[in-house]
Amino acid sequence: MDGVLDIRETDLSAGVYNIRNNWDFYPAALYTSEDFASGAAGEKAADDVSTSDFSYGTHRLRILAQPNQYYTLCSFSLDYASRVFVNGSEVAVFGQVAEDAVDFVPRVGYMTIPLYSGETGEMEIIYHYGNFVHDSGGYIQPTYLSTPQNMEEFKSSNDLVSLSVSGGLLLLTFYFLLSAALRRKVVFLYLALLCMLVALRDQNFFVIHLLPTDYSWFIAYRILILDIMLLPASILLLLKGIYVRATKNWPLYLYLGVAAVATVLLAFLPTRDLVTVSTTFYYVSIPYLLYLVYGVVRYYIRQGKLDVTDVLVLFGYAVLLGTLVYEALLTRQSAAVTRYGATGYGTLCFILLNAAAIHFQLQQREVALVESRSRNEMLERMNRLNMEFLNKVAHELKTPLTVISGYAQLTGMQLAGNSVNDETPANLKTIQQEAKRLADLVTKLMEYSYSRKQEVTLDRISVSQLLQNVQAVAAPMCMKNCNQVQIIHTPCADIHGNFEMLLQIFINLIVNASKHTHDGSIVISASDSEEERFVRFRVEDTGSGISPQVMPHIFEQGYSTGGSSGLGLSICQEAVEAHGGRIWVERTDETGTVFAFTVLKEDLP
Repeated sequence: MDGVLDIRETDLSAGVYNIRNNWDFYPAALYTSEDFASGAAGEKAADDVSTSDFSYGTHRLRILAQPNQYYTLCSFSLDYASRVFVNGSEVAVFGQVAEDAVDFVPRVGYMTIPLYSGETGEMEIIYHYGNFVHDSGGYIQPTYLSTPQNMEEFKSSNDLVSLSVSGGLLLLTFYFLLSAALRRKVVFLYLALLCMLVALRDQNFFVIHLLPTDYSWFIAYRILILDIMLLPASILLLLKGIYVRATKNWPLYLYLGVAAVATVLLAFLPTRDLVTVSTTFYYVSIPYLLYLVYGVVRYYIRQGKLDVTDVLVLFGYAVLLGTLVYEALLTRQSAAVTRYGATGYGTLCFILLNAAAIHFQLQQREVALVESRSRNEMLERMNRLNMEFLNKVAHELKTPLTVISGYAQLTGMQLAGNSVNDETPANLKTIQQEAKRLADLVTKLMEYSYSRKQEVTLDRISVSQLLQNVQAVAAPMCMKNCNQVQIIHTPCADIHGNFEMLLQIFINLIVNASKHTHDGSIVISASDSEEERFVRFRVEDTGSGISPQVMPHIFEQGYSTGGSSGLGLSICQEAVEAHGGRIWVERTDETGTVFAFTVLKEDLP
């Protein structure tokens, strides 16, 4: 029944037992064994009376055991000052219990109390508590009973776990701080904060093993409340750090501002108000949590699939959430000496999974950086080739200029001497032909040099906008041979490139397609589902196709079978490669030709 624990038929040597009986509670009174023996103690409170309503009181438990047996009881002391009596003798004191706030001194600690059943086999345990610093009264912490040998083994085992888990989390704190400084990634700072908060949340580690014996309760209590308040904040910050592009930054700054204000309040407000501040901050965290969840869900919907990083992160959050729920439901019934034993394990698993995800993500970015550097090196090499090519073309430009200049001078002399003859029209025709050839060379030169300019900037490009511009330019170009231009594309991811260079690629391909197509159609399409990291573009015509003899040489610079400069496809190939993609003939026969090329997507991890 309430207030009595009968263990006479229980073999305590078989293990450590959690005392789950309800103790008798006497509010607003500090009774001793003599008071109960003499009948001077008042009536105990009803079951529905809460200790939170009283600033001091007495808890009493009678244990019925076999005579002349030794036992050990261990638990955390009552919050926030307590005095323990066993069979009338004071055996433990934490702080100073008093009936008023003036004499009251708060203190919390872990106690191990030896018990002896004596000749009668009855043991009486009395807890006095005082609390003038908080609205919650003296709650009985999980209490454990067993033989002295079992209890020592039990305590040693739990101390080892507590020191290993919390100590390991503190070591991870320093590791992630160092990673944040070296890698300059704020996500490692969030990981360090989470490790530290969970390590200090274990009161067995924080109070018993970390704090000095003469610590200030008021400082320790504020640190504990701050720790509990910031723990969900650290989880939300880590979620934001991992999915940094999924949500905007200004809600983060607002949330950090609220956290800073709450932290300042915890430092200066009376202790009775600290839980209110912490609880209010929890409520403030809920809208930001929902916003982050919305952003992450939208990110996955847009991405359309989960990669290894996503699986690690989501599984880590599932493990952490599971341990938090387990702890919330079973803390008061747990058979662990530490007050919060489940979250440490879940956090370790969570941190390791997220750290693996972050390192995997950084590795992917490093690979992308190497690829980017390779593209830059290719651009530099192409620039050098471009300059060499320009020198050659400049030499070629002198030929038509020399012819034009010579015939112009000759014609001018004929006109000045009034000696126009049959050669004059021929001279003018030659000048016209050379001027046209010069214009063609200049045009091709401008196209080539423009697409291979010294500094190429690559930005985010909308595929839809790019294709709209392609259609506007291509339509009049294809009217000469009565060809129709058609654009086909599904919604695509944005690409990373140079808009004008990509437009020039399409123009060159469309010019070639229209040249070999009459009264047909030219279809331009885009798709981002065929390759993971690229958007694939196609230019398809219904022309005469490319002969097998010509196919191996179509991308060679200067190669042409129709008398042109042979620069168009060479420009296309080098421009596509500058974007990290490739270009090829996907199909060619008597029904037409399909050119395909790829461009990197913008949002690569």
